[in-house]
Amino acid sequence: MSYNQSDYSKIDLSLVKFSGYLLCFLPFVILTGPFLPDLFISIMALIFIYLSIKYKLIKYYNNNFFKVFSIFYLYLVINSLLSDFNIFSLQSSIVYFRFAVFAFAVWFLLDTSQKLLTKFTVIFFFTFLIALLDGYVQYFFGHTLFGHVYDWSRGTVRLRLLLSDKMILGGYLARLLPILVALIIYNMKANKLSYAVIFILFILSDIIIYVSGERTALGLLFLSSVFLILLMSKFRLLRIFSLLISILVIFGITVINPQIKERNVDLTINQLGIDDDKNEINLFSPSHESHYRSAYKIFLDNKILGSGVNTFRKLCSNEKYEFNNLSCSTHPHNTYLQLLAETGLIGLSIFLILPIYIILIVSFHILSMFNLSKYKLEDHQICLLAGISLSVWPLLPTLNFFNNWINPIYYLPIGIYMYFHYKIKSN
Repeated sequence: MSYNQSDYSKIDLSLVKFSGYLLCFLPFVILTGPFLPDLFISIMALIFIYLSIKYKLIKYYNNNFFKVFSIFYLYLVINSLLSDFNIFSLQSSIVYFRFAVFAFAVWFLLDTSQKLLTKFTVIFFFTFLIALLDGYVQYFFGHTLFGHVYDWSRGTVRLRLLLSDKMILGGYLARLLPILVALIIYNMKANKLSYAVIFILFILSDIIIYVSGERTALGLLFLSSVFLILLMSKFRLLRIFSLLISILVIFGITVINPQIKERNVDLTINQLGIDDDKNEINLFSPSHESHYRSAYKIFLDNKILGSGVNTFRKLCSNEKYEFNNLSCSTHPHNTYLQLLAETGLIGLSIFLILPIYIILIVSFHILSMFNLSKYKLEDHQICLLAGISLSVWPLLPTLNFFNNWINPIYYLPIGIYMYFHYKIKSN
């Protein structure tokens, strides 16, 4: 027996409600570092597995995403078993399934209650505002909302998460912004209030992401902005005007704040090697260049299967793969090169199905913009695709693909997107 929308009242509501609370507060606990978000999504995944087996929720497994991910997951486990560091590698691969199951849990939870989507949006919105407020407090007063003091004289200090020492607030805001905008658009529709809220949200986010000192976050913000401007319909002009205002403010900040200019402009030019007499251009920075070259060397020795999940850190110090004294790190800082080195051509080929799918969906959407076909995506779907695209964009530095802080952010928009996608198909 499989369940339709009308059957969800028969499911154990206590577990559903508990899992719903975990979902609602997930954006907040991501601000605390990796432990709590990983704990939240793991519990949600286990609850979903239990409920889906008990109540035979077949539809959540009868789709292409589940089939492709299952193949990818099985390959990761086999890849780890064949690695020279199999025990270490298995620690990352064997539990990786929890991230995809979390995405299905999000889809399932949103299916069970329209009110949950509204609650999630409201809590997500206020969490995001708190993160923004904390960012501005850090910038103007030199400390967080909880009193952690910065020494701005160093000039390269970045903004940290609200309840963590990780200096990645810009990345948090840049990656979650299109997801939040998607939910606001869907819940509030196109009215004056939604336009005002999103307009202010865009400007506040643009500015603080710039002053956060995270150049990758700034690149992600630019990427999502282009994505939304090109593909949205009702909110396109809103994003254009908000971006223009943000650019004017950012220009003023760059002129009057030498620390920000040094970090975002001067350091970038220097690390790229543009002003170097050697006329050698680096990919982002000398350290990134070194990581990439070492990852490529590892790939050349393990072209088909790779060296094993999460094993770059084990091999980068090997003289055979070392490029220079900057080569080694916990990961190559690029998802595609990491998968190429650690999972080989097979692993990367399976992963490429996701960006190819996005390209096809976007291509059909662009065609529909010209011929006015019924395939055209709604603006909230475009925002979710933008959020997913940030996770698979190949031309910016990334965190470890198997990192338990970034993966909840990777898979959250996938779960929400599947909810909207299959809801439309069932109507």
